[in-house]
Formats: sequence, structure tokens, C-alpha cells
Amino acid sequence: MTQLIEIAKPPEIPDRLKRVLRFTPAPVSIVTSFDEFGEPVGLAMSAIMPVALEPCSMAISINRDGSAYRHVRAAGLFCVNLLNSATEPHFRPFCDPRLREQRFKDPAWKVHEGLWYLDDAPASIFCRIEQVAQYGTHDVVIGKVFDMFSSGDQDILGWGDGSLGRLLPVTPH
Repeated sequence: MTQLIEIAKPPEIPDRLKRVLRFTPAPVSIVTSFDEFGEPVGLAMSAIMPVALEPCSMAISINRDGSAYRHVRAAGLFCVNLLNSATEPHFRPFCDPRLREQRFKDPAWKVHEGLWYLDDAPASIFCRIEQVAQYGTHDVVIGKVFDMFSSGDQDILGWGDGSLGRLLPVTPH
């Protein structure tokens, strides 16, 4: 009699990749833009990266089904607000739909070139959209940096193991 042994199939690649990325630190930001009435829109995002220093540029990866997507594309501008421990409370309303009405209510939110930024953020990077590449469910949006405010603070927040943490240097400069 032949005995059948069921061999467990490995998890699908998306699930495996999600688990790997869960432990890959990534900076946390609030990306802002505005709607057709000039009202602010924003989303919590860790899918951000520098593209080049010549020209200075940043990329964001944004889900086309997300509520902010069409506004970012129509505005042609976005601002990446990096966060630190002190600005972490600003992040919560962008993560929890029940707190949506609290977005942009704090007096630390200011406007520059039509874009909302956090006056107390370690860095706010203002970008004009130059290129967009569609891939899967997302658009990779490349923006040329046209202005930037930076405090020089190195206490940057990031995702790690599904939680907020601090991204700090471990080697001397």
C-alpha cells in the first residue's frame, strides 16, 4: 500500500516578500499634496526614496486605488515630510481612518508653495512631478526637488517589524 505524504507548499512569493520587508527598516513619512480646491490631502508612506542628486529628485510609490492618488497626480506636486519621535503624533491621523478629521489640525502644519508641511519635521522635501511609471497596483512617481527645509535632526522614524522605531546611526561619522 502506498502512503501519500502531503508536502506543504511554500507560501506564495507576495506573502514571503511581505514577511522579509517587514524586517527591512524604511523611513516613515507623511506625503502631502492638495485637491482641486487647494485643500490638503496626505497619506502615511514608507515607500519613498531618493533617486538622484543631479537633478535632486525623490520617488514615491503610491497605490492607484488610494484616496490621495488622483490628487497627487492632478496637483503635479508633493511634499515628503520625514518624521522623528517628537512628530510621531502627527502620523496617527494618517494611519487610522477614524482620526481622518484630525489631519492638518495641528498648528505645526504650514503651507509653502501650496503644499502642507510640518514645521517641526526633521525634513520636508518639496517636489514637482517629472515622471511616472506604472507597475502593478502602484505608480512610481518621480519628483524633482524644488525646495527643502531640514533641521538636521537625525532622529528619523522608520518601520521595523510592523512598528515605528528610530533610525539612528550605529557607526561614527
